[in-house]
Amino acid sequence: MKIYKVEEILEKLIKCIAQGKSFSHIRLGDGGIKLIHAYLYNGYEQMEQIIQKEGLPRKGLDYILKLWIRYVNEADFIDTPDVYYNGEFWSRVKRKDKSISKQTTEKLLDWKSLYNEIGFTNENYCNPESNYLMIINRPFNLISLMRGRKFCIITARHQLEEKLRKMEFDVDVIKIVGQYDYHYIKSFQTVVNEIEKNAKKYDFWLVAAGELGRIYSGLIKECGGRSLDIGFVADFWDGKRLHPRLNPFLVGYDKLELMLTGAGRKYAKYI
Repeated sequence: MKIYKVEEILEKLIKCIAQGKSFSHIRLGDGGIKLIHAYLYNGYEQMEQIIQKEGLPRKGLDYILKLWIRYVNEADFIDTPDVYYNGEFWSRVKRKDKSISKQTTEKLLDWKSLYNEIGFTNENYCNPESNYLMIINRPFNLISLMRGRKFCIITARHQLEEKLRKMEFDVDVIKIVGQYDYHYIKSFQTVVNEIEKNAKKYDFWLVAAGELGRIYSGLIKECGGRSLDIGFVADFWDGKRLHPRLNPFLVGYDKLELMLTGAGRKYAKYI
């Protein structure tokens, strides 16, 4: 099974920009897998936690998952948790000294069955951490791609627009509400309207919008634009600390970039 490296993802994005073609990069992560599992197997408690955290509509989950299936299958790249178990990447842990739960591990190991059962057929796989791996301090990374291009970020980190513009990036920000704040009710239709109107206005879009962000990414491509799923990279850019699980392998290099630690460099050739 081929797992595409971040350089290959960014190279294809550059090619699509040059040729005026659409593009999307969608990461499901363990959150997406948990939602799929809860949906398929009536995991009420797990589903309620996700609904409240991500601001999803209880009566609209069939609609949300239908769009997921469509856009995941149309994406240029989707992620696979297989990287955590094939020896070519660091393990998925909660933090350095604590493993993820047995239940989460079982779901991640069963990822292929869950993908198949929900209806995902796309096999253009990438690393779930490709968002962070794209901003490692290399000559060719997402930061270098951002310079000299016009892009838009969908994020709850509203102050990023001013911060990045001060760093002379040509950026707009579409503001959404954060977690536990009724994302679907308060932000979803507004974002959809903006994408449908402006998808082609930008060289590319950066999406940091949780579970509904996967729909935004797919819609951007459907409307002729290009999207990268950066997730919690937006938090790092906004001055927040990295998740503890990443600390053994990645450290802040400057305000936008990360650096591999000694432990992280062991996997450099695979990312």
